[in-house]
Amino acid sequence: MHEIIHSFGISEKSVNEIGNGNINRTFHVKSDSGDYILQNINKNIFKNPESVMKNISSVCKIFEGKDISVPEYLSADGRNYVEYNGEYWRMYRFIADCTDFKIRDKNRLYGKVFGKFIHTVNSKKFKLETAIEHFHDFGFYLSRLNMAMSGNSLKKIDSGIIMRLQSLKDTLGHIFSADFPKRIIHGDAKKDNVILGNIHYVIDLDTVMTGYAALDYGDLVRSVCTKNSLDTANLTAITKGFAEGLGGILSADEINSLYYGMLWITGELAVRYLTDWLAKDRYFSNKTPAECLRRANELLAQLNNFINSGDEITSIIYSAFQI
Repeated sequence: MHEIIHSFGISEKSVNEIGNGNINRTFHVKSDSGDYILQNINKNIFKNPESVMKNISSVCKIFEGKDISVPEYLSADGRNYVEYNGEYWRMYRFIADCTDFKIRDKNRLYGKVFGKFIHTVNSKKFKLETAIEHFHDFGFYLSRLNMAMSGNSLKKIDSGIIMRLQSLKDTLGHIFSADFPKRIIHGDAKKDNVILGNIHYVIDLDTVMTGYAALDYGDLVRSVCTKNSLDTANLTAITKGFAEGLGGILSADEINSLYYGMLWITGELAVRYLTDWLAKDRYFSNKTPAECLRRANELLAQLNNFINSGDEITSIIYSAFQI
């Protein structure tokens, strides 16, 4: 660990692992020059870490001088990462979160920041490499769930749940047709990936790839509106902020798709957690099978809530985007 940190030109006083990430290992490094975040990229998920860091480098350049920002990764021998014993490491200065915001103001800002992120990364043309194959491919995840079901005779999933998820796949295929417009998106746009302050930061850029704006919107709503009933106030705040941050770049079809982005992301995560409950090799490796099942049931309940509240959610979206 000392050699890795020293490669970035930092002499550490202490290193403590932060254990709340699902994928990468993350450490808080204290030094005389300040605090830093050190991360070990999970090669089981990101098969080509060099491509991930190349994408991040391209994204960071776009945000230079903007009113929202992204982490500034430290350099080691001209690269924004270090390879050590076959493992890949990166480091950036620790960013403190400001807590002086009311909840509703925070949610509006989360929406605005991710809207601005999409607006900014799509303001220039540049090529991104694929960080994860089949990422946000609902059909792919559903097929993996079906395979896991066929390979596990001890655990069963109610046929009604599978039919509901298959129906959702069919609906999404109709809405997001082959010619539906794609943009560069964050790909993991949960509220935990925004740090609010005098300057707002978007972090965890590993999944920045081509996709649908609705997926970032849906992921943010999913991460905030977790009540059993529709969280109208916070949904409205998120949606108004998202519309403001986008600055009018979405087409009418894209605005109409935002509601389905909520269903897509929530259903997709439910499928992935159900698969991890059944399979030996888990994507969410820090979760036990029991935790995976519990999380899947929470997401299925959340999905039902969104489906049952479709008319009200759509009205909120149309109002925020003034259509």
